[in-house]
Amino acid sequence: MKTKRMLFKMAILVMVFTLSACSEKQNDEDLANSDNTEAKSLNGSTAVQVLSLTETDSLGLIFMREEEKLARDAYLVLFSKYNHQVFDNISQSEQVHTDAILRLLNYYNLDDPFIDVIGEFNDPSLAELFNDLMILGDINLDSALVVGALIEETDIEDIANLASKTEVQNIIQVYGNLISGSENHLRAFVKDLSNRGIDYQPRILPADQFNDIINNQN
Repeated sequence: MKTKRMLFKMAILVMVFTLSACSEKQNDEDLANSDNTEAKSLNGSTAVQVLSLTETDSLGLIFMREEEKLARDAYLVLFSKYNHQVFDNISQSEQVHTDAILRLLNYYNLDDPFIDVIGEFNDPSLAELFNDLMILGDINLDSALVVGALIEETDIEDIANLASKTEVQNIIQVYGNLISGSENHLRAFVKDLSNRGIDYQPRILPADQFNDIINNQN
């Protein structure tokens, strides 16, 4: 996580300099990205009994509960600041994501780290990351949309990494749905930035993977 924080700090520094001269012009068309099929898929994920989880499985679920909360909290704050509909739409989707993880935590009798206060986390690395992202998001709407893209890139990478380390089918199913949702969100933010004249380039994901996601409109 320390490495990830450093990547974010580097990305934030780059974006602060890049976006300092960006336009504040609003789009005529806000993107609607809260996908009902995603919510139904996550809500309908089937639990499959296993005897026990590995420590990696358990810690991964606990971490993802808070990382999905970070996304939700960030978009709630940014919607409150800019009243830009994409943040409201995706914050609702992130609530679906964090609820899906909560069901797995409850199913496996794991402690829930959730703190029901925006911007507060049990994991100090996520608390620091949230603060860093809010500094960037406070510059202007363009920088706030970049925050969204950075969050979704990181979610995709982190979830895929955890999915590759588990053999538990209901966890794999939920992680797969979360990745699909995050890819939809990433496309939405990148498209919104493009409509505002900004060519967003990946800061976390490999370029080939990023381009495959952006070009896949399914």
